[in-house]
Amino acid sequence: MKINTELYRNEMRKMALEFSSGNGFLDHFLKSDEAFDDGIGKTFVWINKKRTKIIGYYNIGVGYIDTYNGDDKYKIGGSVHLNFFALDSDYRGVSVETRADGSRLKVSDQLFADFMQKVYELRENYIGFSFVTLAATDEGYSLYKRNMFEELDDDLHFSLKDDEKGCRPMYLALDYE
Repeated sequence: MKINTELYRNEMRKMALEFSSGNGFLDHFLKSDEAFDDGIGKTFVWINKKRTKIIGYYNIGVGYIDTYNGDDKYKIGGSVHLNFFALDSDYRGVSVETRADGSRLKVSDQLFADFMQKVYELRENYIGFSFVTLAATDEGYSLYKRNMFEELDDDLHFSLKDDEKGCRPMYLALDYE
């Protein structure tokens, strides 16, 4: 099922006040001016059909993956970085469909598929990069693993923001098998 996310705009702020993912840090970001800061990334929201509630949101930024050769640091590829990803608590763990193989499609999978669609649109039309990176919380880890993300190998690195400390750095290589 295709969903429609929209670029987050100031007039949506009232709905953000009601948003609660269960993670105070993620909730605060959506309610703050940082959610509109182009220097951080672009925030996209999924709003219910009645346009009364934010179901979820994500924020896309940029980065790169590097490696070390002795003391020297080398970039190996640019990345789109998933800065923030959250669902309202009312939608967490909710299944929307059971697939033929018995696996369940969840609301979180729908929002993540929308994020990945934006990633491919950016890559095809606007900017070159080889990776998608993110820092996974314990709650989000299984979603990212289901979507083929891997934890960074010991020889690969990307810079973590202060709020990503304690999370698991993960990546998806778009050009490699």
